[in-house]
Amino acid sequence: MASVLKINGKTLQMNFKEIAENYSKQKRKMMTDAVITNRKYVGNFTTYHAESLYTMFSEWHLLFPTQKQDIKCNSCRAAICKFWQKMVDEWIEIEQTPKKKNASKKSKTK
Repeated sequence: MASVLKINGKTLQMNFKEIAENYSKQKRKMMTDAVITNRKYVGNFTTYHAESLYTMFSEWHLLFPTQKQDIKCNSCRAAICKFWQKMVDEWIEIEQTPKKKNASKKSKTK
């Protein structure tokens, strides 16, 4: 489980697999590109890549409208980047996991 959300007094678990499976291929690519660009940029300049960061924040607020994060807050930026990095890792795991094949019935020999 990724985190705990409180909505209307109810505690809900935020499951990475459920969130990851509900993303389209196009959005997955967009977010993966943003995370990779940001990682490379941080490695070179020790600051966040602005466009990638805005993309990650806007997608966060679409997913979790009640969980506001401030882009000016250092710990919020770190949390958002960590969340999307874990999501990209989850997408990679989903794509690498082999699909289950239907077990074929064995025919009896007479």
